[in-house]
Amino acid sequence: MKKGAFTMMEMIFVIVILGILAAIAIPRYLAMRDASHEAILISFVRTLNRTTGEDLWARSISEGKHGKISQLESVEGKDFLKNYITIPNEINSSSIDLTNCGNGEYKTIMTVDSSKVGGEYNITCKDGSDIHAPYFKLIRLRDHKVLVSRDVNDN
Repeated sequence: MKKGAFTMMEMIFVIVILGILAAIAIPRYLAMRDASHEAILISFVRTLNRTTGEDLWARSISEGKHGKISQLESVEGKDFLKNYITIPNEINSSSIDLTNCGNGEYKTIMTVDSSKVGGEYNITCKDGSDIHAPYFKLIRLRDHKVLVSRDVNDN
């Protein structure tokens, strides 16, 4: 006897297996997507700490601003940071405000677009001085975990 089509049981079996695979694969895909966005933010803040922040700090010292990068923005305008570093899509670029860079304490200078990242994050800054470069932190707000910091006490 020749079979011309799938039986109803075979179709149900295939649909059940596809459902099980989808139930496993979709959450893993979403978790990997969120982890990749978080990795981009970590890389961005590390770049701020290692190169961009120090370049801005050196410039503020050479211009007589005593290492205060918060004073550079008031001269050049809000978007001047884009001249030094590529701002990732995850950053809400309208939220960047280096004039908020805290004097001796960390203050929020950038927020993250939670619709793109899958979570809320803040980038904070402690302004530079004559002897210290500015420091930047990445904080995941869900659990208030500091993901990137130059301070020894945070890790």
